[in-house]
Amino acid sequence: MSRRNLSPFPVTGFGLLLVEGGDERWLCEAVAGPEVWQGLVCWYGSGRSDLPALAAFGATTLPVHGLLAGNPLGLGAFLAPDGKTPGSIEHLCRLAVRNQTLSACVDALVGCAQPAHGTAALAAKGWLNAYLAMCPDPRLRFHQAFDPGVGGIDPSHPVFEPLRNFLQSL
Repeated sequence: MSRRNLSPFPVTGFGLLLVEGGDERWLCEAVAGPEVWQGLVCWYGSGRSDLPALAAFGATTLPVHGLLAGNPLGLGAFLAPDGKTPGSIEHLCRLAVRNQTLSACVDALVGCAQPAHGTAALAAKGWLNAYLAMCPDPRLRFHQAFDPGVGGIDPSHPVFEPLRNFLQSL
């Protein structure tokens, strides 16, 4: 039995969204908006051993960033941040923070501290955690950062437009 609160499958057509984990799910839900999100079913891919079963969607080649392909069902991939650049969803979120003055302060902090995170994705995650810790409520978690009143991340920011378009195409 899953510890995650998984919604039931809709009785009408729906899009199936496979994400790595909770942070990706929260971002996608915030960016998609309630109208689009209600037509999607979200699965967590982290730790799954049954991902090859996605071949049942009819894809005969690897998915191309941002496009759906396959017959009879579409299969697509959105590789954050933009399909070309190594990174993560945190790279996108960093560009969409609501407080640019605070963003510059976090840049200075990270520049001074020079943390050795090992990968660009981990460095972006560390930067975003530092930014969220400096918001008015230092207990702010990633999934709460999309609420307008907390000074976190703006899900309507143009940097999310390609992801929003992809989610709408599902």
